[in-house]
Amino acid sequence: MSWDVSVQRFLRGEYGHLNEIPNDENFAPLGSRIEVQQVISTFFPGTDWSDPEWGRYRSREGSIEFNMGADDPMLSFTMHVRASSAISETIVAMCLEARWQALDYNTGEFLEKTLDPGRGARQWALYRDQIVPKPEQ
Repeated sequence: MSWDVSVQRFLRGEYGHLNEIPNDENFAPLGSRIEVQQVISTFFPGTDWSDPEWGRYRSREGSIEFNMGADDPMLSFTMHVRASSAISETIVAMCLEARWQALDYNTGEFLEKTLDPGRGARQWALYRDQIVPKPEQ
């Protein structure tokens, strides 16, 4: 279980919400696999790329699995986030730097366009805390 965010770039420009994307819109390449991994590693240092299709990042704030798929050049990737909402700031910074867009599957919003990019992560954490038993103390 994770907070899932899809990263892509669109041919026609940027959008604020999933509902704004025209049916005939297409993805533009994000870059080669190596280029995309380098951008991710700049913002998430220490990401383990031993499996080039699944990058793994771990820190005090939590973890992210980068589901890269097999395409090269890359058109999109998905982040499976298990971390506090604070990590959304780093995701936004990465996307702004690379001219990518990060779609929050929970809210339908693009993180770099919303006033509250951590909202989906907080919603996920509330749900997780309801269904995952707490360890006995």
